[in-house]
Amino acid sequence: MCWLDGFHDEHAALEHMLIKLEGNLKDIEQDTAGVNIIWELKETVDIINMVIIPHFKKEEEDIYPEALRLCGDKSFMMGLYKEHELLHSAFAEFIASLGEKNLALQIQRGDKLGRIIAKSKFSHLDEMPKNLERPPEKKPLPIDKETLLKSGYKIIQLLRQHIQKEETQLCEIMRKKVKLTPSTDFFEKT
Repeated sequence: MCWLDGFHDEHAALEHMLIKLEGNLKDIEQDTAGVNIIWELKETVDIINMVIIPHFKKEEEDIYPEALRLCGDKSFMMGLYKEHELLHSAFAEFIASLGEKNLALQIQRGDKLGRIIAKSKFSHLDEMPKNLERPPEKKPLPIDKETLLKSGYKIIQLLRQHIQKEETQLCEIMRKKVKLTPSTDFFEKT
């Protein structure tokens, strides 16, 4: 399997995450979100910290330098780096809007997950069972709603555009490399 296929699989999985995030944001926007929304948003934060950010690092260390060498289009490649910076900023705003500013730093430092969860401002909230006959009473969500919506929609827009560029233009650049080196696994399997 070509390493490009692995990145394609991650991009496809991220699209599913973006669809779920968009639905959650619309529920929050229309004040129809249930109490479980906090845990779904925290799952999104986990995906950002444990999947997207490492994915970006791998791209910046391995793929982008090679693509720049192959195509020589510095403006296109610098645009991809800039999009990563914009997304990092949106991620930070999103996480901060949940009141979990230090969560990413704690995870990166390797703190025990149990300790991190215990320190969370949401540790006292229970997740409600789904499909109850009587809906739970509405309580205001302990989040910065305005910043969450702004940064959440920004993540959705920027990440979709970024993935589209990588799936089309960047893949085309990298496939040229594969055609130039016929001994690669990808070439042999196609």
